[in-house]
Amino acid sequence: MKASTQRSLTRWLHIIVGSTIATYIYSPWGEVLVFQLLTKVVLIPLTAITGLWLWKGHLVRRGFTKSDKIVTPVMLLLLLSTPTLSAQQRDYANVDSRAVPTSLCWGAEFSPIGAGVFRLAQGKITYALNPTKQFQTELGLGYLIQPASQAKMSEAFNKDGLYSAYMASIAVRQYFWRGLHFEEVINFGKGSISNSKVDGKNYHAFVVFTQTFLGYKFNLFRREKFSFFIIGQCGFGYVPLNTNQWPRTNSTQIYGLGDLKIGVNF
Repeated sequence: MKASTQRSLTRWLHIIVGSTIATYIYSPWGEVLVFQLLTKVVLIPLTAITGLWLWKGHLVRRGFTKSDKIVTPVMLLLLLSTPTLSAQQRDYANVDSRAVPTSLCWGAEFSPIGAGVFRLAQGKITYALNPTKQFQTELGLGYLIQPASQAKMSEAFNKDGLYSAYMASIAVRQYFWRGLHFEEVINFGKGSISNSKVDGKNYHAFVVFTQTFLGYKFNLFRREKFSFFIIGQCGFGYVPLNTNQWPRTNSTQIYGLGDLKIGVNF
């Protein structure tokens, strides 16, 4: 990608993030704890890092130059992941960190942190519509399963009562530059609250829960027929529909989200 294109994309990222920060400062959303954390922990550092990259990124790239080829951070991860690399594998390391061979249209991914920490299982199967294009688009079909849990790490979900959800998911992931992408996930299905903290009743409803993410995909280990990857994401969730709204202990409908996914393309 041309340097001018990279600068243009980074400037647009700054405009979007700057608008979000302005919303944090001048709107009532600034009083929402989740939005405060998202702005302070993710958006402001992201703006600073990308700004420094525009200013001094050429020095960083120069430090990784060898034989007139730029060795990207992804190549360093590849070097650590295998004892030796063949010439063909080194060629893979120098290409776009997102791109995969043409035949690798399918993918499967899972969130280990959600399952291990929050007792929430979320995964999906993906299909790349244009795997050889720079601006790749992936469609996904998956699930979100969250059994009722009284574990300490589940307290954030149990503010209104003992919460559980069994949902199907559809997703669209759009790449903009290398592994940088935007993803929209729509989860829909049964949501329940047992022993409401407001009136002690049980509630069952059809719920639609959306997740909006900004993230980056790292391809760590490539072969001709498969490729392993890690995706880091942050964003927010929103509930636009609840057919049997249970009493709420607060009025917040927007939730800060973060996720780490592992998966394979094949």
